[in-house]
Amino acid sequence: MDLTRLYSTVSILIAFATFVPYFYELWKGTAKPHVFSWITWGVLTGLGFVLSRNGGGGEGAWVFAAMSIDCFFVAAVAIVRGKMEITRSDRVTFVAAMIATAFYAFTRDATASVILAAAIDTAGFFPTFRKSYAKPFEEPLASYAIAMWSYVFSILALGDRTFVTVLYPAVLIATNAAFVTFLLSRRHFFSSST
Repeated sequence: MDLTRLYSTVSILIAFATFVPYFYELWKGTAKPHVFSWITWGVLTGLGFVLSRNGGGGEGAWVFAAMSIDCFFVAAVAIVRGKMEITRSDRVTFVAAMIATAFYAFTRDATASVILAAAIDTAGFFPTFRKSYAKPFEEPLASYAIAMWSYVFSILALGDRTFVTVLYPAVLIATNAAFVTFLLSRRHFFSSST
């Protein structure tokens, strides 16, 4: 097995492992996912797969397909058991994800599409950040920490490392790291104030 395939396999395995703690917390009823964040991430990681695959990402693109499937599964559970407090900013983020997907479908401009996808994915975190500010224990920290490593290995597995293939996973590494740091900070605040 060559290194590219090994990195891709590790990336995909980590992608699925990312959701083990999340699904466990969902099953226990302690995780309360925000439906709009997860639908947005499902759409955008699906777009990330198409952009990376078409941009020469090769084996490194497959992690996005795995993540998209997992995100849509969490979104389906969120409809039943998650947070349905939908704000105006949630709707704007969701519509923006649809626009980014349509933009790529009609223009085939991969560079502009990946910039849009990365920006909108980051904005898609806002509902989860907002919810987690007051309730930092409703998101499984391990899932976001593990996800960072999945994207690190996806970059290592890329066939061609170009702006189009590297930007999106790099942004996902950064946003997941920021969210983990945010959760740790908010959890510390809540623990020290009780």
